[in-house]
Amino acid sequence: MRDDGCMADQLSSVTRALETLRLFTGERHSMGVTELADLLGCSTSTAQRTLATLTEQHFLRRDDETRTYRLGPAVLHLSRAWRSTASLGSMATPMLESLAEATGLNATFAVPDHAHMRVVASIDGAEGPLRGYPMASELFPAHAGAISKAYYAQLPHALRARFIGDRPMARFTAETKTDPRQLEEEFLDIRARGWCYSQGEYDTNVAALAAPVWMGKEPLGAIALSSRSPFEVDDHLVEALLTATTALGRLLTRDG
Repeated sequence: MRDDGCMADQLSSVTRALETLRLFTGERHSMGVTELADLLGCSTSTAQRTLATLTEQHFLRRDDETRTYRLGPAVLHLSRAWRSTASLGSMATPMLESLAEATGLNATFAVPDHAHMRVVASIDGAEGPLRGYPMASELFPAHAGAISKAYYAQLPHALRARFIGDRPMARFTAETKTDPRQLEEEFLDIRARGWCYSQGEYDTNVAALAAPVWMGKEPLGAIALSSRSPFEVDDHLVEALLTATTALGRLLTRDG
């Protein structure tokens, strides 16, 4: 015979664990027992059990020095698995098609992959493909090009420095910036503006306008409009791009 009370307790524990994972954001990278108890509105003993369970399953890891908890490798594994699925590209494709048709420019959606951005979907504009091969799975470095900068500008400085400031940066063209201080100033400007325009930073003849895609309060990736020649960035073009990034973010938040 089913014990409904026991099942209810189990469901409550699962819900609490999932809510705990949702509390980690770009601004909140770690938390302790008391903070979690306050956020969930539960006792510290319940919060402790929840954290212990998530740690045992590698969804969290404990910092013994600060006695706080951070996201663990199991979360990263799920994130990579989700991002690598064809469904992410298929969800973005209709919006990219509409954006490319409305603007005449190539429309591309990419997500972070270590110190790069990986293209998961791309639609050609009126001038045809940017390259002589499909863009899917193409990698763009974190420090060069609008689609990368639009995303990495949204990360906290310390996290961004791990991808950009702590490693050698290749110069692909005369327009590629490799000075960490110059890049950081640009990232701050992009973050305040909400979008990025680049010209010839990765591919000599390619110009691009890009903006981040948000999944709730977390940056998930970026959409870029690009062309083999410079183009004017006006209010209508920016509005079309931001409308697409907002719509895709809402779709992914709802279905993700």
